[in-house]
Amino acid sequence: MPAALLRYRALEARYATGWVPLVSLLVGIAVVVFTAWLIPILPAQVNGFMERAFLIRGYGAIILLNEYIGIYLLAYFAGVTGLMRALVEPRENRALEMLLSKPISRRVFLEARVGPVLLSSVVVGVVMSLLTGLVVRPFTGEGSPVSVAGAIGAGLFLTALAVLLLAVLVLPLLRVADTFQGLIIAFVLWVVTMMPSAALLYRPDLFEGRERLRDLIVLGPNLIWFDSAMLPLGVLALGVACVASWGALVLGARVFERTELR
Repeated sequence: MPAALLRYRALEARYATGWVPLVSLLVGIAVVVFTAWLIPILPAQVNGFMERAFLIRGYGAIILLNEYIGIYLLAYFAGVTGLMRALVEPRENRALEMLLSKPISRRVFLEARVGPVLLSSVVVGVVMSLLTGLVVRPFTGEGSPVSVAGAIGAGLFLTALAVLLLAVLVLPLLRVADTFQGLIIAFVLWVVTMMPSAALLYRPDLFEGRERLRDLIVLGPNLIWFDSAMLPLGVLALGVACVASWGALVLGARVFERTELR
C-alpha cells in the first residue's frame, strides 16, 4: 500500500474516532468496577426483584446482567458516535463533496472512516468483557450459575452483536443528512434488540408456553441461562461479526457510489 494512502487512512481514522474510543474505554472500565462493587451492597429487596424478574439467582448473575447491558451499550454507542462523525456530519455540513474531490474513491473513503470505528467498538467491548470476567470471579465456583469463561464469552457475544448492528447502521447513515435523524435510527435499532428483555420484566405472561422463544430472544438473561456455552459462542460470534462487517462495507461502498452527495 502506498505511503500516501496509509497516511490518508491514518488521518481519516483519527478524525472519525477522535477521543471517543479512549473515553468510552475509561467509562467502560469504571462501569464494570462500579457495578461489581455496587450490586452486593444494594438492599436485598432490589436484588431479589432482579432475580425474580429475570429468572436468575445469586450476586454473580445479577452483576453479570448489569455488566452485559453496559458492555452492549458502550460498544454500540461508542461506534454510533464515530459513525455520526464519519458519515453524517460531513453531509450535514455540506463538506462531503470537498472531501471526495481528492483522488480517493468513495470505497476507500468509506473504509478509511468506518473500519476504525468498528475496530474501536471491538476493542471497547473486548476489554470490558475481560474485565467483567475478572470482577465476577469471586462469585463463581461450585453451585454458582455463572463462570469466568461464560462471562467473557457473553461479553464477546454482545460486542459482536453491537458491531453487527453498527455495520447494518452504515447503510441508512449513508443517506442521512441530519445528525438527529441518524441518532434516532441508531437508537431504534438498539432498542428493538432489548424489547424482549423489557417484555420479560413487565409482561412475563407473554412468554408462557413459549420458553424456547424466550430463551432465544431475551437478550441478557439468556446469556446467563446458557453460561456454559457462551465462550465458544462468543468467539464464534465475534469472528462472524468481523466477516459480516467487511461484507457490509463492500455493500455500503456500492450504495455510496450510487448516492447523491447533496
